[in-house]
Amino acid sequence: MKRMTAMDDELLSDILAAERDIRLQIEDLKRQTEERLEKLRQEIDQTLGDETRSLQHEREQALARAEQTARQEANAQLAEARAFAARLENLDTPELERVVIRHLSRILPGGADDRQDEQT
Repeated sequence: MKRMTAMDDELLSDILAAERDIRLQIEDLKRQTEERLEKLRQEIDQTLGDETRSLQHEREQALARAEQTARQEANAQLAEARAFAARLENLDTPELERVVIRHLSRILPGGADDRQDEQT
């Protein structure tokens, strides 16, 4: 068996010290990496939360605008129907019959109604 010299002891100590330093550096890098990852996760969670809230707000605004537009369109159609009904109320019977027959001819299959031909 070979006897270790002081030089061998010193070299072995240097190697062990270097190994320990490398291990400590690796552990430190691992810790720094985990901290960075956690910070990124938190930033991503914050961004996701902000975007979710922003999209929710935009959705609510779009729904409110759509509801307002639909309400305005419904009111306009209702006003138009009321005006049409008022005009119909003021028509005399023969003229009312012509209007009804004209509208029915658009709806019924085959086009114009035979009675329309009889009245004209």
